[in-house]
Amino acid sequence: MPFFATADSVRYHSYQIEYTRHHEFVCPRYTFADGTDVIVLPWFLIPGRPYPVQIYLYACELYCTDPTIGQRGAAEATRKKFRLNTFSHSTVSRSFRSFENARKQALESKFGEEATACGTESPELISAAAKAETKNEEAAQPEKCFPAAADTAKRREAMRGFFPKYLYGAQRGEIESASIQFVADWHEKNRRLLL
Repeated sequence: MPFFATADSVRYHSYQIEYTRHHEFVCPRYTFADGTDVIVLPWFLIPGRPYPVQIYLYACELYCTDPTIGQRGAAEATRKKFRLNTFSHSTVSRSFRSFENARKQALESKFGEEATACGTESPELISAAAKAETKNEEAAQPEKCFPAAADTAKRREAMRGFFPKYLYGAQRGEIESASIQFVADWHEKNRRLLL
């Protein structure tokens, strides 16, 4: 018997995104007797976000790999590449933090302890001293201050190996293909959604 045939009920949720034009997707949400809910989503959809995942991946990858631009520059380049009317630097900031958190959770699951976002080959585990140092650095930062590119250089360096590698001048189809592979690999390794 197919898995979804055992569900007690099914409801449908509608999601809308902008990508070359306006798209609407209707996705089923299955509820099972034990209270478990399973929603079936296409690989590129992030519920509640107006663009597909490859746009956020592209913006953050660009932000991490080009030290000459900050979040505003990455946002502007992303708007041009995907012909978007709006895509702000604050979106790059929020997306970058979300990807950092996703990576950190994956490392914690893998190593069973809290892990830093540094190093892509062999992640380092945070010591108590490093945690205290991080808290001191955060406390020294002025509140509600938008970070400059230099302020996030270490974080961008640490995340550089996380994102898919898009070739300079890559077309949207190539970006989409690399993103599909990245999302599939992420899910296979971590058994969780990217965002």
